[in-house]
Amino acid sequence: MKKKILIADDDRDFVEVLRLRLEGAGYDTVCAFEGIRTIEMAHKEHPSLIILDWRMPAGKGGDVLKGLKEKNDTRHIPVIVLTGVSESEVKSDALNLGAADFVSKPYDARTLLLRIRELLELKTLEESLER
Repeated sequence: MKKKILIADDDRDFVEVLRLRLEGAGYDTVCAFEGIRTIEMAHKEHPSLIILDWRMPAGKGGDVLKGLKEKNDTRHIPVIVLTGVSESEVKSDALNLGAADFVSKPYDARTLLLRIRELLELKTLEESLER
């Protein structure tokens, strides 16, 4: 079964490029362009992983991350914050709020795909240990 990744970013061109890249790597994707919609999609679609921009309309990244980590059905989903905001501004905030990883834009596609694969493998391992 393919893993599903929710891409949350207000830059539609960026989302389209990332979507094609992820689907080319064998993942299913769903997309959200606003913060509040990201939370709704996470509850509806149950993605295996979320890629979250820090600055979006209708719900900033920190608020979205808090919202995801507060709910039982979404708190276990690994979140990679992928943003153009300078690292020093938000990396520690994102990780303190529960992000699994932080990647700055522009990003290296191979590095991002490797981080995604590692996080999904770790999640699968943790789930098998809980059984």
